[in-house]
Amino acid sequence: MSQRRDGRYAFDGLPLNPVEPGTSLLVTGPVLSGARELGLRLLCSPDADGGTVLVATDSDAATMLEDFERHGGVLDRGRVRVIDCAQEGSALPEDSVSDISTPADLTGIGIEYSGHYESMYASGHTRVRTGIVTLTPLLVYSDDVRAVYRFLNTITGRIGTADGLGVCVLDPDAHEEQVVESVAQFFDGRVDVRADAGDLELRVAGLRDQPTNWTPVEPGI
Repeated sequence: MSQRRDGRYAFDGLPLNPVEPGTSLLVTGPVLSGARELGLRLLCSPDADGGTVLVATDSDAATMLEDFERHGGVLDRGRVRVIDCAQEGSALPEDSVSDISTPADLTGIGIEYSGHYESMYASGHTRVRTGIVTLTPLLVYSDDVRAVYRFLNTITGRIGTADGLGVCVLDPDAHEEQVVESVAQFFDGRVDVRADAGDLELRVAGLRDQPTNWTPVEPGI
């Protein structure tokens, strides 16, 4: 089991070493075959002062929170916030969930994200993990993919300045290689995921002291 050391972000139950504050990770792989699960597991915080802001694009807020809890997250409304971009609306408490009418509204997502992040800090949850699950709807709905690049540059920049942790999930098979490479440049490291006979494996590029060869991932909770 990973442990928090020197203020770094740890990942309990995963074959990853802690990473420095301000790190943003791009998780790539088939969404239905491990990438989404791994992304959510990376977002689970074992820290008492930890919080999580989820940008839900591929499911509504209720489903996202159920999946987050199923993969090890603690559903404390004071430390978990969701921006729901799935266009289905939410019946969850307004203080913990924001509705955005379309994944194309990057400005709206950014405004709600800033509000939740600041609220989290004000509540004493200063080690915030940010997750975008997944990036595909943002890229598909946007009229200009460069707007998504600017959005990612802003989000990862804020995470770096605030000493947070960023985790974004992307299925590379759903996009052209040039798009995937352009997205990857905004992240400090890339975590590739694959399913081998039903068992998850991962490897990491761009970060020191991490597994660079395919490494088995123990089943989650």
